[in-house]
Amino acid sequence: MTLHGPVVIAVDGGGHSDETLRWGLAEADLRDADVLLVRSWEEPVQVSAWGWYPATGDWRPEDDARRYLEDAERRARSDGVPRRLATRVLHGPTVPALLAVSTDAQLLVVGAHSSAGTARLGRVASHVAAHAHAPVAVVREPHPTPAGPVVVGVDGSAASVCAARDAADEAERHGTHLVVLHARPTVADPYGLQHAAAMPLVPVGQDDPSRAATEALATELRGRHPGLQVDVEVVDDHPGHALVTRSRSAALVVVGCRGLGAFRGMLLGSVSHDVLRGARSTVLVARDEHAA
Repeated sequence: MTLHGPVVIAVDGGGHSDETLRWGLAEADLRDADVLLVRSWEEPVQVSAWGWYPATGDWRPEDDARRYLEDAERRARSDGVPRRLATRVLHGPTVPALLAVSTDAQLLVVGAHSSAGTARLGRVASHVAAHAHAPVAVVREPHPTPAGPVVVGVDGSAASVCAARDAADEAERHGTHLVVLHARPTVADPYGLQHAAAMPLVPVGQDDPSRAATEALATELRGRHPGLQVDVEVVDDHPGHALVTRSRSAALVVVGCRGLGAFRGMLLGSVSHDVLRGARSTVLVARDEHAA
């Protein structure tokens, strides 16, 4: 990750690429960052009863990728906004190619879906969000409430504190307020008594330790960003479900790459993965280079 590197926008020609391009350009403008548009290609193969073998003929996929990027560059310049913009054709499988280019990026922007997929979260977005060297924005379709807040999930881990700081930066850039959300997971039948409902937690009051810790983090963020409205929400819910629910009225949801519950060596926590799969809004996966 390079703090002053470009915003890298990955497009693949799918139906989501227009929104990925639009969101990435708007974010780069807010950051006053260089823009690098990329598309990958690899040698086509054909399948026979004898296995895989390279396809032959006059079709050159690298030419298709280059033409698509030229068209994307024209569209990016058509609004008259002066931008420092470049394109790059990447050769090889998409995920390794994007991971390599993320090394020198300040942000990598990808679409949530693959070019031909219909799943809520495509394979490329899932792998890149977990393994990239830079923060990753996973862009959804145009959101019905683009003026909503930036929402960040926190659990006290180093990754979530990093995410909260990044979220405050995003809220200030976008001219909106920040919601710092801490969800206390409920435990169904913790004592094995086969109760039908989860046992109630102690109500969240002003003296609750989790609220006090969340308020302390919010105070730090207000000090870093004078004038930024920072709201605190503490709820009794599974963290992933709470963030997905909140995403319905958010402009952006920010999560850390790992939380307190992640196993050592795990590159993307289960909560972050749940949010990536279920969120209605675009999701930013923050990176803390010191929290390895």
